Amino acid sequence: MKGTIKLNRDFKYAYRRGTKYVSRFVVMHHYKNKTEENKIGITVSTSLGCAVVRNRVKRYIREAFKDYKAKIRLGYNIVFVARTRCAYSDFWEIKTSVDECMENSGLIK
Repeated sequence: MKGTIKLNRDFKYAYRRGTKYVSRFVVMHHYKNKTEENKIGITVSTSLGCAVVRNRVKRYIREAFKDYKAKIRLGYNIVFVARTRCAYSDFWEIKTSVDECMENSGLIK
């Protein structure tokens, strides 16, 4: 996926200095970057479950975010952190949670 956050320092910067929005299944951090493209990072803890569960949650969050790729303002790094209750929820619950974070953040044009 093009436009992903991979460096640990970028994740740490988002946690320390980024703006935080909490919903039922995900926590979203975002901050302004110095480029004209948006980057997304997804964090899922090992305490959430086995690799199959963690990868499924990441796929759900990535898919839920796709609706907003063209709608949000440019130049932001966005980090989604999956909460523990996200492990056995379905796609629509996670999508609702991502929608709530995106609408509250004010990033939508």
